[in-house]
Amino acid sequence: MKKVLLTILAVACLTLPTMGQKKKKPLPPPVEVKYITPKEEVTQLPVIEELPEIHSAPTRPTESQTNSYSNNKILTEYDMVIGEQFKTVKPVELDKDAMIIYDYDGSLKSFNLKTNTINWTFKAKDNDVTYSRNKFTLEDGVLYVPFINGEMYALDHKTGEKFWELKAGLKNSQYFKIWINQIPTINKDLIYITTQYENSNIYAFNKKNGQIVWNYKLVYPYNHLPVVYTNDKVYTQNAPYVYAFDANTGREIARRDFKKAMYSKPISDGQRLYIANESKTLYALNLDNLETIWEVDLPESSVDQRIVVKNNTLYLTTNHMFYAIESSTGKIIWQVKPKQDYNHSIQQLEEYNNKIYAYDNGSNFFVVNPKNGKIEKEIALSNKAISNIEVQDQNTVFFYCEAGLIRLDLTSKKEELIYMRNSINEDARENYIKLIR
Repeated sequence: MKKVLLTILAVACLTLPTMGQKKKKPLPPPVEVKYITPKEEVTQLPVIEELPEIHSAPTRPTESQTNSYSNNKILTEYDMVIGEQFKTVKPVELDKDAMIIYDYDGSLKSFNLKTNTINWTFKAKDNDVTYSRNKFTLEDGVLYVPFINGEMYALDHKTGEKFWELKAGLKNSQYFKIWINQIPTINKDLIYITTQYENSNIYAFNKKNGQIVWNYKLVYPYNHLPVVYTNDKVYTQNAPYVYAFDANTGREIARRDFKKAMYSKPISDGQRLYIANESKTLYALNLDNLETIWEVDLPESSVDQRIVVKNNTLYLTTNHMFYAIESSTGKIIWQVKPKQDYNHSIQQLEEYNNKIYAYDNGSNFFVVNPKNGKIEKEIALSNKAISNIEVQDQNTVFFYCEAGLIRLDLTSKKEELIYMRNSINEDARENYIKLIR
C-alpha cells in the first residue's frame, strides 16, 4: 500500500497544476594576491529592493520538530512540499553498461553502451517540462532527479522505477522555473537544494522518503547554482550573499554580503570555501564565519561552474584562460591560454584521473596536463558539445550534441554518434550525462 507523505498538513484541498587566427599575445603578468585580515563580524543584512509582488495564498503551519531554526515556518502554496512514497529506498546493484542521460528535452534516459539501445525513459508528470536545466545525483544506485517545475524523484537507476516523489511549490507563477542548474547535494540521509522565484528556499529533504527536514527562506530569488556540503555545514550563494548553515538543523551560522553577485559554484576542500563573483574576483573564505582568507583578481571574469579543487590546487577557467591556483595562498601556479579565436569562450571543465578536459563554444576540445598547464591535445570537433564531459578512460570520452550522444576517441580524434535523437529542438542546450561506475 502506498504511503502518502504529507510534509504539510491539510493540503488535500489544494489542486496541483499540470506540472582567422590572430597573433598570439603574451600572457598577462602574474596577478597580485591580496591577504585579508579577518574581521570579527560578518556584514549585516542591508535593506534591499522589494521583490516581485506575488498573490497571497493560504498558509499552513509546519509541523516538523526538526525545523526550529527556520525563518519560514508558515509555508504558502508557492513553497509547500507534498509527496508520496512507493517503496523503500535501498541500494541498487550498478548497471555498469549504462549511461544516464538527462536530455535537453527534459526527459531522463538510461542508455546501454553495449547494445546502443535505450533501457528506459522517465519524464516529469507536468507536460510543460520540455527542457532540463538541471542535473542529477547517483548514490548507491539511486538517482535523485530534480525537474524545473519543482518535481523531484528518487529512482532505481536500472529500471527507472520510483522510490518516492515530491513537488516543491503547489502553485507556480509565470516564472515556472523552481529548480535551475541544480544538482542534489547529499550527505548521509539529507538532500540539500535551493529554489527560485516565489519559493526561494534552501531545503533539506530526507533522502529515504522525500520529506522536509528543514527549510530556510533566502533573501533573493536568484538561486541557480548548486550548494556545497563540508564539515557539517552547507553553503550556498544567493545573489550578493553567501550563507553557511548547520547541515543537520538548518541554523544560519553566517551570512555575508559581497555587494556583487556571487555567480559561481561554491566548492570546498574541507579547509576553505572557494567562490568567485560575477566580475573578476576569486575568494577563499573561512568555513566558520565566511571572512576572506585571500582574494585574487583574475584578468577576466566568468568562472561560473568551471572550477574544481584537488591536491591542494584549484583548477579553473575564465572565458579564455586555464589556471592552477594554490588553494592555501591564492598564488597562481600556472596560467595557459589555448590557441583559439577570441570570440570563442571555454564552456566546460572536468578533472578526471589527473587530466583536465574542456571544450569551448567554437567546438575545440582540450586535454590539459594539470602539473604544468601544457595542452596535450587540441581537437577540432565536428559536433558542437552541449553537455558535461564524461571520461571513460585515457582514450575515450563522451559528450552530448544536438543530435545525440557522441563517443570521442582521443587518439584517432574520431567522433561516433552512438545514440541519435528522433528530432532536434530549436533551443538544444544544457544536457547532463553520467557513466555508471
